Amino acid sequence: MTRLKEYREGLTSFVSADVQHYTEKEGQPTADMPVFYNPKMCINRDISVIFLSEYLSRWDIDLLCEPLAGSGVRTLRYLNECQGSHRAVMFDVNPEAVHIIQQNIEENHLSERATVIQGDARLLLLSESREKRFDFVDVDPFGTPVPYLNAAVQALNPTGALLSLTATDMPALCGVYPPVAFRKYGGFSIRSPISHEIAIRLLLGVSYSVTGANDRSMSPLAVLSTDHYVRVWLRVESSRKTSNRQAKEIGWLRHCPRCMNTDLVSLREGLEDEFNHCRDDCQYDPKAAGPLWIGSLCDAEFVQEAYKKVSEYKLHKKSSRLIQLMSQEAPLTEAPYIDIHAICDSYRLTPPSNAELIAVLTEQGLETTRTHFRPTALRTEASPCEVVRAIHKIKGVAIQNG
Repeated sequence: MTRLKEYREGLTSFVSADVQHYTEKEGQPTADMPVFYNPKMCINRDISVIFLSEYLSRWDIDLLCEPLAGSGVRTLRYLNECQGSHRAVMFDVNPEAVHIIQQNIEENHLSERATVIQGDARLLLLSESREKRFDFVDVDPFGTPVPYLNAAVQALNPTGALLSLTATDMPALCGVYPPVAFRKYGGFSIRSPISHEIAIRLLLGVSYSVTGANDRSMSPLAVLSTDHYVRVWLRVESSRKTSNRQAKEIGWLRHCPRCMNTDLVSLREGLEDEFNHCRDDCQYDPKAAGPLWIGSLCDAEFVQEAYKKVSEYKLHKKSSRLIQLMSQEAPLTEAPYIDIHAICDSYRLTPPSNAELIAVLTEQGLETTRTHFRPTALRTEASPCEVVRAIHKIKGVAIQNG
């Protein structure tokens, strides 16, 4: 018999398998738990509640779907904490999870708004959306969301819908296993100080590929990178023309591990384009990641308006801080973030404080801010080469060889 425990996130109480009891050996939740629940993903769910609330202020949602529900806490929070009359259907292949979800639905008095079905997520996404397509599908798997992506896109309302994807297979996405990244996401990853940026762009790249294959376009509304996972929120619409235009947003990210310059190149232009190093004496061949998404990572207005709602909700302290950083960097996500400590290691410099470097670049008319991706990194209108020059200026070091 499953050992249960009562938990609370936000304004929602629920029961699930006792995480502490079932993780004594592994030290963290695994797919082998009787009912999967990861308390550390509360941050993910906090931020998801805020972004769904902002989405609901712009577009209607009647029916949402969580195909890999586990304990059901994510959808329960959507129903309890996001204003509206939206309904939900949850799937899980595990009969014990389905039993627990049904219990949680009843305990939260949501029987008229929520349904749970046992079965394979991919099959149910297609079969349960025949009569009415979903206005929101949230795929939050243990590992990669790609096996569910095609079914999720086909299950979405073609007139416009929200799609959220979480990926936790970070070794593949961050360059430890580039061939695995290519097999799963259609692009190679590389090890670099901006590996989490590459991870997000690979996930967006495969999302574009699958939505485009289904005659849909996709527009990133927000992205999240923290702890051991990345997550994206996408507005998906039926539009071949828009998807065709978005083809220019697929390309390569090139990074030189010696001089630390980085650029984005459209797939149409190819890798033959000259790469500009930050040092005249740098002849190192840049590493290339991709193909991947090279466009903006988010809708700045959407993220900034969502941040204004934070005070209305009961969130973890870290969640509020992350959304604040996300809102600050939102207008600057067309270019990858720049890791200041990595640059200083390469040039044998003592890193300046973030505040000091932000001030210098801002004085030069280059908008710069912190990023939620990494505490040692910044988002800026400045190129990596300009950042290097600014650091040399702060440290009073003469720039050699360019």
